[in-house]
Amino acid sequence: MANKRPYAAIDTPTPIPTTRPAPAPAVDKDDDDPIDPSDELTFIALGGGNEVGRSCHIVQYKGKTVMLDAGIHPAYDGLAALPFYDEFDLSTVDVLLITQ
Repeated sequence: MANKRPYAAIDTPTPIPTTRPAPAPAVDKDDDDPIDPSDELTFIALGGGNEVGRSCHIVQYKGKTVMLDAGIHPAYDGLAALPFYDEFDLSTVDVLLITQ
């Protein structure tokens, strides 16, 4: 019994933490870099934003232009029933998608 170490001298394992440490805050190093214009999504409403009919929306992304719908307003006749096409250069539209 004389050869036994006292209890305090016994190596005890390091306790395992019960919670994970908080992650380091994310630091965006690219804040000062300019954004490539082709990475921006542009949405333009040419009609139908607050009404039934005359729906027409333009989506531009990665150098492509998509027109969504090209409807008419049921309460109007002639040019007044059409979306506001004169607000956008329609020659730049790559594709027209009709949703309904």
